[in-house]
Amino acid sequence: MNIAIIGLGLIGGSIGLAIKKTKGQGVRVIGFPHREETIAQALMLGAVDEGTLDLSQIATADIVFIATPLNKIIHALKESIPHLKKGVIVTDVGSSKYEIVKEAQSLMPKGTFFVGGHPMAGKEKAKLVSAEAELFIGRSWILTETTRTSKKAIETLTSLIAEMGSSVLIMDPKLHDLAVAGVSHMPLAISAALVNAVAFSKDGVEEMKKCASSGFRDTTRIASGDPELGVGMFTTNKKAVLKMIKGFKNSLSQLESAIKANNPDQILAFLQKAKEFRDGVFQG
Repeated sequence: MNIAIIGLGLIGGSIGLAIKKTKGQGVRVIGFPHREETIAQALMLGAVDEGTLDLSQIATADIVFIATPLNKIIHALKESIPHLKKGVIVTDVGSSKYEIVKEAQSLMPKGTFFVGGHPMAGKEKAKLVSAEAELFIGRSWILTETTRTSKKAIETLTSLIAEMGSSVLIMDPKLHDLAVAGVSHMPLAISAALVNAVAFSKDGVEEMKKCASSGFRDTTRIASGDPELGVGMFTTNKKAVLKMIKGFKNSLSQLESAIKANNPDQILAFLQKAKEFRDGVFQG
């Protein structure tokens, strides 16, 4: 099996490492980075067997992972299409799916297959140097399905992804976008908004910085990620994110009202409801 990875950052590099670790000599991985210097680094890490900037070399691939930033996925696909062989399966790792899947499926030549994908894994540092073979172990990996999606392509990807340690969830692209807006995109929005609320406070900023401890650090950890990735999230999943922002504002207003009313019972009920739901999601 020949596998191509377009984009060798954290996710692309980790896919390569995971495949090489689980499949061993039974697969050949070729990487297509954005910069020439990334090839040597990927080879040294063992994430690829070879690397090139020449996308025509993708012609041998049986499976293609597009692991570029969100706003470059369709561009990478368009550049690849003239070189794809019949029967190839192309998937991506973008954190929003509806618009990408809709356009990608319309672009794919007859006899080739696109399946939208999204591994629910990552780190704040999205560079190749942070890649690891174990990144996907125990994590969910979403594959999207529409009326145009090949069942066989999903089965092939599911098998490969399972070998990397992930469990596959099959979702409709629109449902995926709403789900990740709540549990992936909104944490960034809230984290960044909290940091900026402190940073631009009219009073006590220096004192807040000195008092900041584990609560502030853990709550705002995600704000330390690559800002460009956040731009991609919010612009490609605009409708779902705005819906969740509205819901967050309503929720925060409930707490605000309880505090203004000096009503400890309402405050307790609000916090208790949050605790119960959160503990149900992350059991143990």
